[in-house]
Amino acid sequence: MTTFSDDQLIATIQRDPNSPALRLLFNRYRPVLTKLQRVYYIPGHDGDDWEQEGLLVLHGAAQKFRQHRSCNFGAFYRLNLTHRVFDLIRYSQAQKRRATTISLEANRTYFAETLHDTRVQLGTQLEAQEAVGRVLPGLSPTEQVVFRGLLGGLTPQAISQQEGLSMTRVSAAMHRGRQKLRRLLGE
Repeated sequence: MTTFSDDQLIATIQRDPNSPALRLLFNRYRPVLTKLQRVYYIPGHDGDDWEQEGLLVLHGAAQKFRQHRSCNFGAFYRLNLTHRVFDLIRYSQAQKRRATTISLEANRTYFAETLHDTRVQLGTQLEAQEAVGRVLPGLSPTEQVVFRGLLGGLTPQAISQQEGLSMTRVSAAMHRGRQKLRRLLGE
């Protein structure tokens, strides 16, 4: 197997950018990419993204590299790749580029605990209305008056005054009505 020097591979890439020499040179300098990947974190980039960036930077470095200006291609590539990593980090952290939306999937538990789903509330309201409709026929006339008053937003004192019932009678009717409702919901 013939091994090519960096200079030969770079010259081939400069003549033909689609040459397999690019992949050979990339594999040779993969440790540079791996080291930078361990040192720096770029938000939103996985291993494939790092490899793609490394390959793009290597292609650009091979196109720009001039032997008479610099004797070491590895150092030139590392410098270009480091600058690209810094650019990507800076770009991802720029305030004006931050996403104005938040992923619901990524923050599922947070949103489940803090946001109220109106569909769930509607379902709960419908279940409560159905339960009230089923419990009302089983209540005594006094219990029905108290129960309807409570559902209408009245306080026990207001129900007592409005209906001319003693507070003891209103409290007893509330208690019996709750028990009947709990029994119905427990079924």
